[in-house]
Order: sequence, then C-alpha cells, then structure tokens
Amino acid sequence: DAPGFTEERVNKAHATYCGEITMVDTWLGYLLRRVENMGLMDNTAIVFTSDHGFYFGEHGGRFGKMTFAKKPDGSLYHFDKNSEWEHSPLYEELVALPLIIYVPGVTPGTYKGLTSDIDPMPTVLDILGQEIPGWVDGRSLLPAMRDSSITGRDFTISTIPFANPGDRVRSVDNVSRPLTAGLVTTITAGEWSLLYSVQPGMSELYNLSTDPRQENNIISKEFDKAKDIHEYLIKFMRETNVPSGLMKPRMELSL
Repeated sequence: DAPGFTEERVNKAHATYCGEITMVDTWLGYLLRRVENMGLMDNTAIVFTSDHGFYFGEHGGRFGKMTFAKKPDGSLYHFDKNSEWEHSPLYEELVALPLIIYVPGVTPGTYKGLTSDIDPMPTVLDILGQEIPGWVDGRSLLPAMRDSSITGRDFTISTIPFANPGDRVRSVDNVSRPLTAGLVTTITAGEWSLLYSVQPGMSELYNLSTDPRQENNIISKEFDKAKDIHEYLIKFMRETNVPSGLMKPRMELSL
C-alpha cells in the first residue's frame, strides 16, 4: 500500500540485507581465523547472536518491524512526528534469533531447548567462573551445552515494552508516536506461538512444528491451548511486577 514500494524496490532491499549478512559472515570468518592462528582457541569462548529480524513482504506484505497507521485518505504516514503505529505482530521473522556459542572442551552440537535473549549474559559469567547475581533473570546455558538432555524454558516472552492503545511510545527511532492498536506480545511455548493482542479478534496461534512460516492461524480451533499459553503471560506479568494499568487489559484472551 506504500507509494513507491514496488516489488523491485523490496527485492533490492532484501538483496542489500543479504549482502550485509554476507559481509558479517566474511569478516567474522577473518576474525575467527585470526584467533585460531594466534593459538587462542583453547582458552577463548565465542558467543554469536543478533538483534531482532526484519520483514521483507511476509505475512501479507509486511516490511520492517512495525507498521505505520494509515491516514484518513488511505495513504500511509511517513517517518515524522505526525505518524502513528498500528497493529504490529511479532512473527518468527522478528523474534527467532541465532545463538552460537563456542566453549573450549565442550563437544559441538545443537540444543533444541527453548532459550531467551536474557540467557547469554549469565552464560558468559558462568563460563568465566563468576558468580551470577541473584537479580539476574536469565539462566546459564553452559549446563545444557554439556548435557543436551537438560530441559529448556517452559516459555519465552517477546515484546515491545507494554503500552495500551492511545499511549505514546518511542519505538524504532525514538520519535514519540501514539498507538492506534495495542502492541502484540509473542509467547513461545514449545512448538506453540501465541501472538497476543489486547484487542478482541486480533490474537493469533500457530503450531511451529507443522506451520513454521505461520501461515495458518488456528486460534479458533485450539482456543483452549491458546488460553493455556496466555497463562504464561499472566505469570510473567505478575513475576515482573507489571503496573496494573498495563496488566489489567492483558488478563483476558478474546477471540
């Protein structure tokens, strides 16, 4: 719907993004080869992860990471102080992050347990033999690296800081903009992904094992499962002392 956003321009943007990935891959390779050539691999831990992802036309033509609201005439706002944010779901393209950890003496492998973006920090402390402060919410992944049978997290929460429709937020570029819709919070639990919205009819549920591209929203068929996963969000909000004004609208899941 954006004027000038032709398929050719989107494809060029995607190619540029892939070029950036290739550049990172190349120079990271040079760095690791240097570490190897200096004989440091036996006493060096390496952690590779990233920021969130980016849409390039998935899920109905989404581009970027949040969605601008339309003007009354149907045109889109631009990046200015008068723009507004609308419904912006957090699909796997945004919230599934790479995480590769190398630790000397640990056998290479893959871990299928669920981990969170808050886990690398305590992992680094654990690798260095340092005490993990009690206030840290993350958990060290070093035990799971040594024993892949150790279970992962029951759930993870992926969200922009909670805000309600009408609130002003400074997402993306630190410009204050109002929300025309409640921000979406994604709760991942095992093979399930619940994209929760405070607005009735806007929440979505996907089975990632059978529908990894999240093309078939089955919340109507699996509403009991969605409610079970929503309980994780309530648990999270209570444990993290979310203010009542933000918690109360999120206590219910509505079709």
